[in-house]
Amino acid sequence: MATTSETRQDKKARQIRQAYRSRIAELREFGEAEGVTINAASEKDFWDFVKSLPATRKGSLILMENGNLRAVWEASDDSHLALQFRGDRMVQYVIFKRRPRARQVSRVAGADTFDGIKRQIDTFALQTLVFR
Repeated sequence: MATTSETRQDKKARQIRQAYRSRIAELREFGEAEGVTINAASEKDFWDFVKSLPATRKGSLILMENGNLRAVWEASDDSHLALQFRGDRMVQYVIFKRRPRARQVSRVAGADTFDGIKRQIDTFALQTLVFR
């Protein structure tokens, strides 16, 4: 039974990677039309990050004006995680999270390493937003 589950997880991960490849090709075309080239270091970091978290949900992928890729995960409860891959394994992040019984949405932004981002995901309890 575990083998079947692993096979499903592997299949889903392959589908997500293929969707990202297609989206990056699309962004490359859109970028060329606007005079924006995808930053190779940003793209490498994006792929390294995705590979380091094989059970992620598919996020939206955006090409920033500076050529960096930005991945965004959003949920209906106002949770939001946006990661801009800057190269050198550094990530600029924006997190919105509605805490239980809180009126306001907590907001935090900064820059961190891949490991630091993973700790931020844990700290803000964003596992269900990012992981399947």
